[in-house]
Amino acid sequence: MPQRTRRATQGGFSFIEVLIGIMILGIVAGGVLMGFSASQAQTARAKMDTIASKIASGELETVRAMEYDDVGNPGGNPDGTIPATSNQTVNDITYRVDTDVAYVDDPTPGRARNYINYKKVTVTVTPSAKVTGPVVMSALVAPPNAGAIRGKATAIITVQDSLTGQILPGVPVRLFGSTSTERVAPTGADGSVVFAGLDPSDPNTGSSRYYYRAAATLAGYNTDPDTADVKQSLAASQTWNATIKLYRPAHIVVNVRDKATGQFVTRRTQTRVTLPAPQALSQTFVGYTGRFPIDTIQGEPIRPSLTPTTVEVFSDCYVPATVPPVPVPQGYPASDTQVFDVDLEPVARTGVLRVWVKRAGTTTPITNAQVVVSGGEQSVTYPIRDVDANGYADFCLPKSTSALYTVSVVGKGYTGYSIVTAVPEGATVDQTLEMGTTALCQVAIKHRLSGGQQIRLVGVGATAPYDMVRATNSSQVATFGSLSPGTYNVQVVSGYSGSQPVWVSAGSVPGLVNGNINCPSSVVPVVG
Repeated sequence: MPQRTRRATQGGFSFIEVLIGIMILGIVAGGVLMGFSASQAQTARAKMDTIASKIASGELETVRAMEYDDVGNPGGNPDGTIPATSNQTVNDITYRVDTDVAYVDDPTPGRARNYINYKKVTVTVTPSAKVTGPVVMSALVAPPNAGAIRGKATAIITVQDSLTGQILPGVPVRLFGSTSTERVAPTGADGSVVFAGLDPSDPNTGSSRYYYRAAATLAGYNTDPDTADVKQSLAASQTWNATIKLYRPAHIVVNVRDKATGQFVTRRTQTRVTLPAPQALSQTFVGYTGRFPIDTIQGEPIRPSLTPTTVEVFSDCYVPATVPPVPVPQGYPASDTQVFDVDLEPVARTGVLRVWVKRAGTTTPITNAQVVVSGGEQSVTYPIRDVDANGYADFCLPKSTSALYTVSVVGKGYTGYSIVTAVPEGATVDQTLEMGTTALCQVAIKHRLSGGQQIRLVGVGATAPYDMVRATNSSQVATFGSLSPGTYNVQVVSGYSGSQPVWVSAGSVPGLVNGNINCPSSVVPVVG
């Protein structure tokens, strides 16, 4: 009988089984490690929270032991000696400590409100490690007795937009100048900030501490001149309510284009912008690009207004244009820029008048002269034009041969001079105007009303085209200097037509004849 043979076998694990075992072991080990790591992080967070809580509690205990008047931030509201921010390091971890102190207004029924019943101290401790959040604790600190807060004054300052009246929250307000230490605090959601617990002002009117003053600053805003100096002398227990008005300065852009081509006008262009009252300022800008970005008028920021602003444009070889007046800027305060697009109609059949101004009997140009052209077949008057550095002024004019143009020139220190000339179509006419030197003079005019009144002085005859407006000073006097001798008409404002002043001659008063005054004059007439 044949013998059965057993097949030899080798016990053990296959390679796949080993890999699967390793993967299972790794997953289990990873879970254990993650749990351990999470446990460590939780322990670290709890430890930092405990340390932060101890720091906050310690700060509040320190505050409770302080003198009541010292409980506050330096320059804060209230003022005190507690730093607004400090740092403490424990176990190589830095904790930032922010301490805020505020008065609590908790009035008692039937008693006068003083806004300073007690103080609330809030301590926020934040670890530099980002594994946990800040710990916040607060406490109330009461005055030691009623006498500690008796007789204190209060200032309530509201900040609003000068044009819209909209309240402005979050605006830093500064209270300074009197017996209490300077304070700075932001306006709240209602646009107001309360400065309470103030010492009464020095009652001596000559003292530098007689007034408390308030000022507000906000990026992108200016202070309205009407509230530029907000001040009040405060008596014991007095509450002062005041408003500070701010505005976003407006900007004007004037684009001057050729109506026929739509291209910017690159000839010499004058743009005159006149702001409405209360600014009532006007300035002429000269350019050659057809684009005029304007941020100030006579050096002053442009205040937004609901009253229209006037823009007039004059350009060589084009019909002058006045843009329909609109408030500047429309859409305020979301928008602070007003764009005026001006399309000028080209003038047909023109010629060029080129004027050179020089000293009489010499070839030396006069560089401070001004030239004005009027008349012609269309009986127009062109804006005053300054000569360039070589004494030249060019005019592109409608052709005029049957009616002549009058060309007048004035300059400080020189006698006025005029000529007449024709300007044929397509021609360039050169004219030379000679001016002799003369001694300058000045006149002073007094307005019967208080300072700040406007007085206008307009040249008559040889002194044309002088035209200047000045405001009277605190002595009610406006002085016009560096005048060429001659006759000038004195004008005052009789009212307003829209946003523009209406000027009338001052009439016959001592020193004036039909509103005219001769320069030089030793008489100071009183007008208005």
